[in-house]
Amino acid sequence: MGAGRVKRKFAATLELVQVVWPIFVVHLLFVLTAGVLWQHYFGTLSHTVTPKRYGTFIAGLSHWDAAWFLHIAKHGYVRSNPDAAAFFPLFPITMNMVGHLFSWFAHLGTPLPHRQPGDRAYLLGGIVVSNVSFFLALAGLYIVSRRTRTPRQAVRGLWLMALFPSSYYFSAAYSESLFLMLIVFSFVFAYQRKWIWAAILMGLASLTWDLGVFGIPSLLWLVWRDFRIHQRLTKSLAHALEVSVIPVLFFSVYPAWLEHIFGNPLMFVWAEDHHWHRHFTWIWTSLHEDYLRDPLGFLASVLFLIILLAAIRRMPFEQWLFSAFALLIPLFSSAGTYPMSMVRFVLMAFPLYLFVGGAIRKMETYFAVIAACSVFMAWLTGLFASGHWIA
Repeated sequence: MGAGRVKRKFAATLELVQVVWPIFVVHLLFVLTAGVLWQHYFGTLSHTVTPKRYGTFIAGLSHWDAAWFLHIAKHGYVRSNPDAAAFFPLFPITMNMVGHLFSWFAHLGTPLPHRQPGDRAYLLGGIVVSNVSFFLALAGLYIVSRRTRTPRQAVRGLWLMALFPSSYYFSAAYSESLFLMLIVFSFVFAYQRKWIWAAILMGLASLTWDLGVFGIPSLLWLVWRDFRIHQRLTKSLAHALEVSVIPVLFFSVYPAWLEHIFGNPLMFVWAEDHHWHRHFTWIWTSLHEDYLRDPLGFLASVLFLIILLAAIRRMPFEQWLFSAFALLIPLFSSAGTYPMSMVRFVLMAFPLYLFVGGAIRKMETYFAVIAACSVFMAWLTGLFASGHWIA
């Protein structure tokens, strides 16, 4: 690589960091401040994840599903806790690795058997993984958005995602950020025609959340579009095979492991039904149930379905297709008496945030949307940090 090319790459990376860094910092400060203030003034409902035990910052970002990830990071998948199979393995694996790293540095000079991380180290590891992943995801989102939008429109889309009311999940010990980062960079590599890397990242995403396998049709569409441009049948067939098979191979590792542990490769499906009562249902039934049990999730579902319909033919088809899967897959599965968690699931429809960022014309409208999002984000972040169930 020539010196000129290195300089250009360095300059492009520096520009990207300068764009993304302020958005990430504002998001993180917003989450931490809201969480600390809410815990200070209103306390916490949790009797296990408390500021006294873990510290205010860690406790505020480690409720609900974080406890499942903590259990898996510490013990793996064990027969005594089959419901944990609903949570895919890549995030707790990274949580375990970073937790061990923190513990190792914290106990330098002590014998190796005494360097095992405690719960605090694991949870901090998960929070660090999430925040690093979210920073990288924002960078990837900017790259994706700049393909079809101006810098101003791209930045607006990033702000909308970073300050969306439920975006605090991106900073918590949850798998959302890691999944988003892997999916976004799978698209980035596909746009660069680096098909194997795109397939590998999509495969890793499918080990983070089963929604990852539904990114395969978008990659196949991009391969088809590439074939129409270059008319190279043999290469295009090879690329189609790569983006189809590699993610499925990655995904199949998890069912194979579940077969080894539980004797059931579909244990994650069983756990979803057994513990969370998720099962197939028609979308209108899901929306009706969410309207009755989780009005906030219902509003999020309706809003994003409207945006999805408005975006037809107004955004790249591969992005629209993934957004449709991200919204419709959870909407076709009812959670019984539980909320459907749609305020979380809509976070994965990342192209729709980029679309709205580019579609808003008036500065006044944009600032009004950002202000409203910020108010609701402060409210939901505070509730989550104090142990309330949101999604």
